[in-house]
Amino acid sequence: MSTRFKILAGVLLVLIASLIFLESSKKDPINWYSSYAVKDKIPYGTFVLYNTLKETRNPDNFKEISRPPYEFLADSNHQSGTYFFVNEYIGFDEAEALQLLDWVARGNTLYIAGRGVGTTILDTLSLETDSYYQLNNLERKPLLELAHPDLKTKDPYILDRDIQTSYFDKVDTLNTVVLGTYDYIQEEDTLTIKEPKVHFIKQAFEEGTIIIHLMPESFTNYFMLHNSNYAYTEGALKYIPEDGPIYWDNHYKNGKVIQTSPLRMILSNRYLKWAYYMLIIGVILWVFFEGKRKQRAIPIIKPLPNQTLAFTKTIAGMYYEKQDHKSIALHQINHFMEHIREQYLLQTSDRGLNFIERLASKSNNTQEDTKRLMDYITSISQKYPITKEELLKLNKLIEAFKTI
Repeated sequence: MSTRFKILAGVLLVLIASLIFLESSKKDPINWYSSYAVKDKIPYGTFVLYNTLKETRNPDNFKEISRPPYEFLADSNHQSGTYFFVNEYIGFDEAEALQLLDWVARGNTLYIAGRGVGTTILDTLSLETDSYYQLNNLERKPLLELAHPDLKTKDPYILDRDIQTSYFDKVDTLNTVVLGTYDYIQEEDTLTIKEPKVHFIKQAFEEGTIIIHLMPESFTNYFMLHNSNYAYTEGALKYIPEDGPIYWDNHYKNGKVIQTSPLRMILSNRYLKWAYYMLIIGVILWVFFEGKRKQRAIPIIKPLPNQTLAFTKTIAGMYYEKQDHKSIALHQINHFMEHIREQYLLQTSDRGLNFIERLASKSNNTQEDTKRLMDYITSISQKYPITKEELLKLNKLIEAFKTI
C-alpha cells in the first residue's frame, strides 16, 4: 500500500467520522405529524389519551380493534359498549356507516373525534359541517370550552397551535345537545370566546347515542400536556358511559404501523442507520481497491471439437470403398437394435412373435410391417455377401419403421 493511498484513506475516514459525529449530535426536530397512534409520543400522537382511558377502565373493558369496523361488527355484532374513534379524518363508507348506525340503534355509543366523519352519518343526524376562517385573523389558535355548567371553567382552554378547524354549520336543535364550542384568539383581546362555534355535540339515535367532536387535536399529547388542558379532555370523555367496554379503534389512524421493510428498525434509529451506511461504504471501498489490485483476466478456453461425426464418416467411407456391404448392414442392424432397447425398453435377444407384437404396439407400426422388417433383418444377418440393393432395402425398411 503506497503512502499516497494511506493519506487519502486517512482523510476519508476523518471526514466520515466528522460527518457521523455532527449527525449524531444534532438535536432531533419536533415531529408534528398527525399520527394519532397509541404508541406515538410525538405532539399529535395519542399515547397520553390511550393510557388515561386504559387506566380508568377495567382491563377486560378496554379492547383495541385493529380491524375495519365493518369486519369487527360483522363478527361481533352482539357486543355492546362504546366504539371510540380519534383521527384527523375518519372516512366511513356508506355500508360501514350504516352498520355502525345499526349497532348504535341497539343501545350502544359511538364516539367520534375527527375533522371529517363522512356524509352518511351527518345526513342521518341532519348535520352539516363547514371550515372556519377569519380573514382578519391569520393565526388560527382555538379557544375551547365545554357547555355543561359543571364542566365549564372561568377561562377557556387554548390549543396553542395554528390549525385548520371545522364546526357544525347546521344542527338539529330538537334532537342535538351542544357539548362544546370554540373560537379563535383575537390579537387585541383577552382569552374570550366572542363568536362561539359548535364543534362538540351529542345526539340520541334510537336506543343509543352518537357523540361527535370536530377537533381531534384536543385529544393529542400536545394538547393534554399543555398547562391544564387535560381537564378539558377529561370533561369531554365524561360523556362515555361508565358501564360497558370501550372499543378503541386502531384501524382509522394516520400513523398505524405498516411493516414495509426488514430494515425498518435499523433505519428508524439514527446510530444504527449510520452504522449501516458505514458498513455499505466500507464494503464498496474494499471491493473497489481490492478488486482493482487482485483481479486477473480470465483466459478463454475453447471447448474440444466433437469429432464423432467425422469419425463416423471416415469409417463409413472405408467400408464403402471396400464394397463391404455386409459390415455396413450389421452396423446398421446393431444400431437399430440399440434404438429399440433405448426407445421402447425391449430386449432384442429374443425376436419371436411376442417381441414383434410388443414392438409393433409401442412403435405404432402394424404387426405385418414389423414382422417383415424382423424377417428381413434375420435373412440379411445370415446371408453373406449381400448386394448393394439389399443394403439399400434394409436402410429403407428401417427408416420407414422409425418415421411412423
